[in-house]
Amino acid sequence: MTKKRVGKRQRPKIAKVHEEMATDAIWRHDGYVERVRFDGGDIAGSEDERLSFNDVLFKSVTFSSSALKAAEFVDVIFDTCDFSNVNFQSAVFLRCEFRNSKLTGADFTHAKIAHTLFSDCDGKYSTFSFSGMKEVDFEGCNLMDSDFYECSFREVRFTTCQMNDINFSETNLNGIDLSTCLYDRIEVSLPHIAGCIVSKEQAIGFARVLGLFVKED
Repeated sequence: MTKKRVGKRQRPKIAKVHEEMATDAIWRHDGYVERVRFDGGDIAGSEDERLSFNDVLFKSVTFSSSALKAAEFVDVIFDTCDFSNVNFQSAVFLRCEFRNSKLTGADFTHAKIAHTLFSDCDGKYSTFSFSGMKEVDFEGCNLMDSDFYECSFREVRFTTCQMNDINFSETNLNGIDLSTCLYDRIEVSLPHIAGCIVSKEQAIGFARVLGLFVKED
C-alpha cells in the first residue's frame, strides 16, 4: 500500500535587499511591482487595471476598501496590514504570508490561494466562497461569521481558530482537522462532512446537525 504524501507549504521566496517605495508610486510601474518594500501608506486599487506584485514586503499598509480584483501576489509578505472590505475577487496568491493583519469583510471569492499562511489575522465576516486553496494554513485567526461556501480544499489546515457561525456549506471537509478550533455552531453540508476531524466535544455538535440526540450521563 502506498503511503499518502504529506503536503508541505512553501514559504515566500524573498530577496535580501528591497527597494523602498511609496504606495502612491505603484502606478508609475504600470501596475507591476517587484522586489520592493512598502512601509506604511495606503494602496487604492483600480476597477480597470490589474496590479501584480512579485517578491514584495508590505508593513503596516492599508488596502481598506480598495478594488483589487484579479490582482496577483507571488512571494509576498503582509505584516500588520489592513484589508478591511477589500475586493480580492479572482485574485491569485502564491507563496504569501498574512501576519497579524485585519481581513474583516475582505472578499476572496473565486480567488486562487496556494502555499499561503494566515497567522493571527482578524478575518471576521470575510468571504472565501468558490475559492481554490492548496497548502494553506490558518493559524490563530478569528474566522467568525466568515464564508467558505463551495470551496476546493487540498491540504488546508485550521489551527486554534475562532470559527463560530462559519459557513462550510457545499465544501468537502474530508481530512480537514477542526479539533483545535473554537465554535458553538458551524454550517456544513451533510454529504461533505465525512472524514472531517473533530474533538469529542465538537462531535456532539455534529451529531445534532445529523439529527441525533446525545444523552449525557
